[in-house]
Amino acid sequence: MNKMMALLSVFNLLMLGIFAQTSNRFAVKSGHIEYKLTGNITGIKSVWFNDYGYNSYEETKVKRVTIMLGVKSESTEHKLVIITGTEVYHIDLLDKTGTKMKNEFYDLNQQLISQMTEDERKEMGKNLLNSMGGNLVGTEMILGKTCDIVEVMGTKSWIYEGITLKSQGKVLGIEANEIAVKFEENILIPPGKFKPPKGIVIEDLTQITHDLMTGTYDENGEYIGNELKNGNDEEMDVVAVSYPFEDFKKVVLAFNPVGYSRGMILNQEGQHFALYMKGMNQMVTVVATSMENVDSQENEFSGFEEFTHLGRTMRYGLLEEDGTTTNALLIKYNNHDMYIILMALPANDKNTLLNWADELDF
Repeated sequence: MNKMMALLSVFNLLMLGIFAQTSNRFAVKSGHIEYKLTGNITGIKSVWFNDYGYNSYEETKVKRVTIMLGVKSESTEHKLVIITGTEVYHIDLLDKTGTKMKNEFYDLNQQLISQMTEDERKEMGKNLLNSMGGNLVGTEMILGKTCDIVEVMGTKSWIYEGITLKSQGKVLGIEANEIAVKFEENILIPPGKFKPPKGIVIEDLTQITHDLMTGTYDENGEYIGNELKNGNDEEMDVVAVSYPFEDFKKVVLAFNPVGYSRGMILNQEGQHFALYMKGMNQMVTVVATSMENVDSQENEFSGFEEFTHLGRTMRYGLLEEDGTTTNALLIKYNNHDMYIILMALPANDKNTLLNWADELDF
């Protein structure tokens, strides 16, 4: 895969990860919740968090019952998950072992949230819910808190200020229910609560998970290497664009493709990106990249139609990667030594991309 497509693939992976979480996970500053678990998994779960979920501690003590081919089996688990902003620990308190890894999406996620208004965040949440086939079906009081009832992917959840106080689900015959029996809101939690307990052997998986998340896989799903490295394990040379990021932000903030919500604007690997979404399966991306990055990958764009539109040289065509087709419009800006690349997923029509290009004033 060439370096431009590799960079775009990594960007797409990162943005999907970002939209799976938020920097402020909850709208409550701190809290302590005790849950009762029933169904095929029985037991208790205890959760502590502060700084709106920046730090969290989740401990579960459960008995798990499964039936496979008529054979019943039981297992006991005592596990702990600690999140401290950029670090995530998964700990087995029975065998005293655990793993540590970095939250790959935290820094980008912070950029995303800081750029969005409260209304934009709510709109993004609605889009995500709709894209997963979810529905808001009503409200109900749990422990004196008014919760939104959300149904999505076979599970019903009662959510208060981003916190799930009750859930019910049955998937592939496995029933899992939980309900909060105690909720202390906005309390003082000692900082030491979010440190791993002593006596645990921790394996650091940070580098391994980073390589896997930014890597490529063959047709059988086997990992074959990092996207941003060449055969000699050297970093691929992506040239940084000289166009100022602040100027890029001003232009894309004024760009509003109809029906899409602005997701994020960021600089990554020396390139500028802006994302607009319609649910989770329709995306428009604006990329500012150095002319050298595009010109050095001439073979990738050799089948593109080249033409002049409003006095500017452009190229239009389709890009295919892993069975996904995206269409792209490359707009040449000689005065800034850059290309603006407009991409739509799924592929849109050429005239739509041209109309969008007319709205961008670089």
